[in-house]
Amino acid sequence: MERVVTDRLQTSDAGGGATPGRPRRREALVATAHPAWTAQMLERLGPSWESVSGCELFASTKPGAMPSEAWRRVILEFFCVVEAFPKYMGITLAKTTFGVSPKDELARNWLIGNIRVEARHAEWYVDWAAGHGISRKEITGYHPHPAVGALDAWLWSVAYRGTLAEAVGAINYAIEGTTGEWTRQVLPAFTEHYDHDETALAWLVNHAEYDDEHPVQALEIIKNALCADGEPADHSVRRTEDAIRRSLELFRAGFDSCLPG
Repeated sequence: MERVVTDRLQTSDAGGGATPGRPRRREALVATAHPAWTAQMLERLGPSWESVSGCELFASTKPGAMPSEAWRRVILEFFCVVEAFPKYMGITLAKTTFGVSPKDELARNWLIGNIRVEARHAEWYVDWAAGHGISRKEITGYHPHPAVGALDAWLWSVAYRGTLAEAVGAINYAIEGTTGEWTRQVLPAFTEHYDHDETALAWLVNHAEYDDEHPVQALEIIKNALCADGEPADHSVRRTEDAIRRSLELFRAGFDSCLPG
């Protein structure tokens, strides 16, 4: 089944009906078959992607076996990335166009909508921290160590200096995509550990539920951006692939830095 994210615009009169002559517009970001260059890129990225979801911390986080201290450090360390995430996307949004190339408005609309969603995530994350015994003052005043600091610096850099495809690939495809996988993996353990506390679990639950769609949508934006002028140049594909891989490698390194010893 094709996945579709839609953006609808309906102009209404005072009574709430559609304005005559102004039909409802519907635009969609649809998952399409991968051209050869996309399939090859994803195959090459496979080991880096799997290295994130295969992190030792996730494998050891199971019901009845919660490495609580390691997760305490994870929650503290990665707050800087969660808090900055809509800001990375705001910078990326400035790279979009409207009506200049085929489907370019879809990237613009998707980023605007995603930024709205991300605006709530810092509060949910603070609630997660509270469930783990971390105060709001402690987490908002925390300065990350070099490994996670390097990820944060890279995401700012690619948002500013990368192309639209590179930025969406490094920020949304790599980070959101793998986050969907690892949150689904650890959610049962946290559900037990927090005794089904919905407030403490909100950040994890929401990422486990929707982050399977965001990488699909982000990949379509990458494909549209790289193919705006026809078949993409090899160097553009490689630069995008390298940006995604860099995010995956730094993400894994950040989690590894939170392990004891």
